[in-house]
Amino acid sequence: MRKIIWLLSFAAVLTIMSCAGKPAEVRKEVSIVPAVTPVIIVKDPPVKGTTITLDKNGVKVQAKKVDVTVKN
Repeated sequence: MRKIIWLLSFAAVLTIMSCAGKPAEVRKEVSIVPAVTPVIIVKDPPVKGTTITLDKNGVKVQAKKVDVTVKN
């Protein structure tokens, strides 16, 4: 019985000692990105962008291509 009590008290002391240490050092990395001027996108909307047709056969969707120009 004494051996069990001694073993439990020794385990309790070891647990307390392991938890009482200093907290781990935390390192945070910060990335600094230089500011970039925004890119202006000029887009002319199509005259008739999308056509949706619904009939007894189902739905048909047609869209025209849009040209996009990016200027620096």
